[in-house]
This record gives sequence, C-alpha cells and structure tokens, in this order.
Amino acid sequence: MYSKLATSGILSFFEKIIRAHPLLYILIRSLVRFTNIFEKDFDGVKLINFKKKVNIIDVGASDGIATKFLNNNLNTGTIFCVEPNLHYVNILKKIKIKNIIVKPFAIGNKSKSIYIYFPRYKLFNKNFDIIPYTSYGTQLLKHYLLDFKFKKNIKIIKEKIFIRKLGKLNKKIDLIKIDTNGNELFVLKGILNIIKKDKPALIVEDSPDTYKIKKLLKKYSYEAFYYSLDLKKFTSKKNKHALNLYYLQKKHLEN
Repeated sequence: MYSKLATSGILSFFEKIIRAHPLLYILIRSLVRFTNIFEKDFDGVKLINFKKKVNIIDVGASDGIATKFLNNNLNTGTIFCVEPNLHYVNILKKIKIKNIIVKPFAIGNKSKSIYIYFPRYKLFNKNFDIIPYTSYGTQLLKHYLLDFKFKKNIKIIKEKIFIRKLGKLNKKIDLIKIDTNGNELFVLKGILNIIKKDKPALIVEDSPDTYKIKKLLKKYSYEAFYYSLDLKKFTSKKNKHALNLYYLQKKHLEN
C-alpha cells in the first residue's frame, strides 16, 4: 500500500519535492513502477542467506514495485502478491512475471469486511485516486497527508475491502514482506502459522506497533535489524533513512 519511492541522499530530496503536490506525486509514482527504483534499505535482501530459490509472500503488494525489485534481485521461485485494492489487483495481474500468484484480499485471522480510506485529488472535474496512501483509519491517513503542501482539492474516500485467512500454500515460504500502513501486527498474527512452520526472513515496515512485533517474533528466535545504507550491513541501530525492519534468525545471517 503506502510506500515511499526512495529514501537516500539526493533521491530523498527529490522525493520531498515530488510529494509537495498530489498530481506530481501521482504522475511520478505511476512511472516508478516501470523502473527498478525502490526503498534503498531493501538492498539488505541481498545479504540474507537463502539456500535455494526464494518463495515470497508480498503483503500489501500495491502496484508490484516491491515484487519486481525482489524478483530482479533474488533467485525467486513463486511470489504470492496479497493486495485487497482492485485497482492494484488489475495492475498486478498484468505484470509480466510468470511466477506471480495474486491473492485479491487482505490477511487476517478470520473472514470479514472492513473499510479503508484513501485520498482523492480532483482537478478540472477529473478524479485522481492516490491509492498508495490507502490507510485503515482516517487519523493515520491524515498523518500521511502531511507530506502534501497542496491539499485544497483533496478529499478522503471510504471503500470496503475483504479480509480472509491466507490458507495453506503449496510452497515453503522463505521471505515475507509486509507493508500495510500500520496494520503490520494484525497481518503477522494472521500468518503466524506460516512463520512458525517455515521460519522465513521477514521485512516489516516500521510502525507504532514495532515494539509489540519485536516481542512477538522474539518467541520464535527472531532478532530485529535495520539495514545500514552507509555500512552496507545489518545493524541494531536505526538510521534516518530506515523505513523497514528485518526480522531474521541465525540461519539467515550465515555465509
């Protein structure tokens, strides 16, 4: 869902400019999915010890930029893209990667429907939905919207999505990426059976629930790391460009 374009050096500077106006952001964001540009701390995946082809679950797959980055930088097997937004589901289905399986719903412990919220920008009587800013609550969405300096023609749209259990997969999962705009803890609890069974590496967006997530995953021998752009290695110390945490076991760090 909500995802930054890139987060280091001059790219970070330009991103602030891009986010100043909603229409500029929409234009650039639509172009980025045709590139290999993604959050720089995702470069840490190249350091993880994977002994074979990597089967991945991408939760909050949005328009597939993370999926394409992972596919380009790892020896991937199957990639399960979990995304409830129908606009993004249609984009994911058009990605020309043979090993993608799209799951058009959100993940939870039980089946139900909930409302999500996203900003809509109106210009010359035409609506532009800013789907990457989709959130599970209006307060969190308003926080995200602080990025934009021009808010006059923005209104918040309410939409229903469906939550389901992921169910059994016919693949052993090696890597799970979760970016769900503050709903990461809820998602983790919904796939805890896969985490217990397969012991995958996890990349989880930093959120207000990070402490609870660390505490939960510690029970299953996971340690939390940031990827240092300067040192090009994992570290326990957060740096200003870090958007995600890597939850890893010893086997993931072995050479």
